Amino acid sequence: MLQHATTTARMQHAARAQQHQARRAAVPLGRRQHHRLAAAAADPTTTPTEDVPALKDAPLLPLPDSVAQVPAQPGVYAVYDGEGAVQYVGLSRRLAASVAGHSADLPDLAKAVRLAAVPAGTREALTAAWKLWVEQAVEEGGRVPPGNAPGGGAQWQGQARKPAAAANNANRPEIRLTAGKAIDVPIETLIAQVVKDHPVVAFVKGTRREPQCGFSARLIAALDESVPQGDYQVLNVLDEFHNPGLREAVKQFSQWPTIPQLYVGGEFVGGADIVEGMRGSGELHKAVAEAVTAAKGNK
Repeated sequence: MLQHATTTARMQHAARAQQHQARRAAVPLGRRQHHRLAAAAADPTTTPTEDVPALKDAPLLPLPDSVAQVPAQPGVYAVYDGEGAVQYVGLSRRLAASVAGHSADLPDLAKAVRLAAVPAGTREALTAAWKLWVEQAVEEGGRVPPGNAPGGGAQWQGQARKPAAAANNANRPEIRLTAGKAIDVPIETLIAQVVKDHPVVAFVKGTRREPQCGFSARLIAALDESVPQGDYQVLNVLDEFHNPGLREAVKQFSQWPTIPQLYVGGEFVGGADIVEGMRGSGELHKAVAEAVTAAKGNK
């Protein structure tokens, strides 16, 4: 079992040794995403949002009737309640899985959805489109959508039901970046060290036992079902005492605007919707198994 004090001391020592390398950049994308970056870079005159329609111009699809019509493409989406108010703006590499999940989990809130495909599928393009739609949602509704607001609405914070296997993993401790004392190492350096040292790392709101948002609970549930013996590490972005500034720093590190976030084999994977899609297709179990095996072989 991970020992907090030993792990913290080891991470800080290694991080100081590497501080001059300025490892503030996000972990490189995997090979499957390189061709997308190359395509985006081929046309430097193209801006990430120029092909994304305004939120109000995207078709409004009723839920759950239109779930089957949602494409399995990268893109952004906005969930509306029965009164026509935006409840949440999300981004996903698999719109179909994300919208279906919201419709099933929150049927009283998810009554309709607007969506726009972002074919490039890069973090830059998706993040830019997401920010654009969040800003337009605020202009439209006069407030930040509850699902996007700090703390979120009660319904959006509801914890997802976790599989029985989760009970066996709930007592595994979370990684703490510090011992609760001020340090002279950039938080990004500590993030990079954790991602490098552990094959599967989840940055969530809350803990394994008590996730503090529905999305974090869904990601943990997917990991509990797919990761052998719960062999993954968790960092609580809400723990300001031990992980000061982590919530915003990890977003900058990954260049992904939402929490939770998952890294496998040192590479950024995505958030809850992407992870759930990978679980359903079997990709998550395969990727995790390969990363864990590789990590053990390097010891």
